[in-house]
Amino acid sequence: MVRKKISNKNISEALGVSPPSVSEMISKLLKDEYIDYISYKGVTLTELGFKSAMGIKRMHLLWEVFLVEKLGYNWEDVHEEVEILEHVTSPKLEKALDKYLDNPKFRPNGISIIGRGEAESIVYIPIRDLSKGERAAVRKFHDDKDILQYINKMNFKIGDKINLIKKDIDSKNLIIAKDEGEIDLESKFINNIYVQQL
Repeated sequence: MVRKKISNKNISEALGVSPPSVSEMISKLLKDEYIDYISYKGVTLTELGFKSAMGIKRMHLLWEVFLVEKLGYNWEDVHEEVEILEHVTSPKLEKALDKYLDNPKFRPNGISIIGRGEAESIVYIPIRDLSKGERAAVRKFHDDKDILQYINKMNFKIGDKINLIKKDIDSKNLIIAKDEGEIDLESKFINNIYVQQL
């Protein structure tokens, strides 16, 4: 697998940390063989680094499922807690958590969990691509705080069965029906909601 090289500057900007801090961390990761580094070209993960990163990411996703589904956290509030938990979870606890959650295939926003191959092959369409009168089930939302807050406010959930009633030509909003009544979905969010046609 070819992995993209990332510059120190890109890392510094993405994480909001100083360039000297990035250089210090790169030295540590290089020493531990998690990354390869080429001067003026950037860093890339080694196989060891990639496996470690995927393990941490998977841990992150399991904790998301636990906090939202078992402790009742709002989806948009889980990330700070998860950032702490993912780094202090032992392999034994991860295995127990995975079993307790019944080996979940999806995150609370409907996006598949790393390492669950069968989930990766499912394809959904943006809700905006539905035709008038077409029925669908809500399957995933993009992982963005504004979107998740909006979805929560509209009481829109994964698995909801919907029917597209109208596409508003002027506002580009969608009017959809679900069991609780009609919802006017704002156009700026409809590219980030995915459904499965029924």
